[in-house]
Amino acid sequence: MTPPMKTYTISFAFGRASLKELLWIAATLFLLHPSCFAENTYWIQYGKKPVYVKQIDGRSERILKFVHYKGNRLFLEMNVEGTTAEVSLPVSKSMINTLQLDISEMELANKLIFEKNYYGAVELLRPKVYPLIRFHKVPEMFSELHTPIRTLIKSLIDAENFPEAEDLLGRISLNYVDIKYSELAIELLNAYLSLQDYNAVTRVVNQLPVEGIYSANINYIIRVANILRGASKPLAVIPLYRKIEKHVSGEQRTEIRMWLAYSLILVDQVDEASMIIDELEEPDPDNKLFSLYKLLQGSREYYNQNYANALDVLTRGFVRANTSYSWVPEMLYLIGECYAQGEHTTAARNVWTEITILYPNSLWTVNATESLNQLPPPESGAGNATNETSQI
Repeated sequence: MTPPMKTYTISFAFGRASLKELLWIAATLFLLHPSCFAENTYWIQYGKKPVYVKQIDGRSERILKFVHYKGNRLFLEMNVEGTTAEVSLPVSKSMINTLQLDISEMELANKLIFEKNYYGAVELLRPKVYPLIRFHKVPEMFSELHTPIRTLIKSLIDAENFPEAEDLLGRISLNYVDIKYSELAIELLNAYLSLQDYNAVTRVVNQLPVEGIYSANINYIIRVANILRGASKPLAVIPLYRKIEKHVSGEQRTEIRMWLAYSLILVDQVDEASMIIDELEEPDPDNKLFSLYKLLQGSREYYNQNYANALDVLTRGFVRANTSYSWVPEMLYLIGECYAQGEHTTAARNVWTEITILYPNSLWTVNATESLNQLPPPESGAGNATNETSQI
């Protein structure tokens, strides 16, 4: 008997990825491409405007036009007796100290922000700040350039103008700038999470760098990946787990690889998942990860329609689990599925009912309720647990 097609969530979680889900992830990945930001009319209006800076060197002053930044050198244009000349200056603290950007609007913008008039601050800053974004790779020591950029993005988030904030963050190489920009991206992610906008969450979290000084982002990415997986978006989390697994070690890496294998099972990549599972050493029964390991093995058995074996493996994992572990509702749900496949409907009903009682706010309570509604009515006197559930 093949697994029943219950709801969209469950049919994807324990079957082949649907066309709708594949189109969802394809669209999400497309939106990671910079071309998706072409519709920002403010960028069209302000983004390519020239940036001028005053250089005060001793008693001399001159106006320079930013051209580009490359190889730790700032390329600028200057006008000498009607002739345009280009100069190349190595970026250093002493050189930066000679430069002054004219962003007199910052003082009033900060006042508006203090008054929580974020919309007003955004309107004021856009024309001056948008052109600066092209030069965001200039080192952080040039605070006159970076502070206005971050102030604008932060104001956009506070004004709940999330698409424009995402647009600007998408134009910035987060792996090249101060981690303060990653912190803004995380603030935007938290806003999208509160809205349960998982498409937007996927787009933004994929931009977070993890190497070197950006390793501070790893724990947050893990948290977001777990949320997306819990929202039945395994295709979205697989790239995240792959991205971070080589940057963590010890038990944390083992757990990441377990979740990667589990997500691969959910999207029908069982052979690849099995390679990971078989490489893993089974944790000690007293280890927290023991029950997660059994969820992997049990899910694989369930997928291969070995329902009796799946039930045995999952039950051994469950009895060693703490009810606070994030994967326990999922494990219980699958145990109920195994009972249902074996036509032990009373046992399945008891397990799924237990989920609704113990985890009322879980996605798996929604799934369990839908599965309960599809079971035949209980026989008279069958409301109590039977020997079918004595293993649990």
